[in-house]
Amino acid sequence: MLKAGITDRLSFIIVGFFYFSTIIIGYYFINKEVVNIQIKDNKQKMLVHLVLIKYKQETSNEDLQKITDYAYSLQAIPGVKDLNYGINVSPEGLGKGYSHSLTMKFSKAADRDSIYLPHPIHQKFVELFVPFTESVLVYDFWE
Repeated sequence: MLKAGITDRLSFIIVGFFYFSTIIIGYYFINKEVVNIQIKDNKQKMLVHLVLIKYKQETSNEDLQKITDYAYSLQAIPGVKDLNYGINVSPEGLGKGYSHSLTMKFSKAADRDSIYLPHPIHQKFVELFVPFTESVLVYDFWE
């Protein structure tokens, strides 16, 4: 039968002390409010602003590239959380002529209404791309 020597006993006590200390420190000193806020932020609903665009037939590739480049400048507007601008790649053929989409997300409707919509960058983008469009469909929803 193996006997535990004084060194083994001391090592066991030290390891136990560290495990116990870690549990106590974690329980009493981790800021629970920060953890709860982070969990709420991850579950927070986002307002999705979806713009479907049908360009005029005569719109050139250079014009489309200029519009694409300027669309991504909308990210600089405070309150815009996520932005994508892309081409319809659906194989279903149900796009009804809408060839491009602009999608962005906001934490709250006030960011869209009071900051984004009247912002000079947005106004300049509208002035740039509207003359090239045949039709624009805007659809907002909460996810």
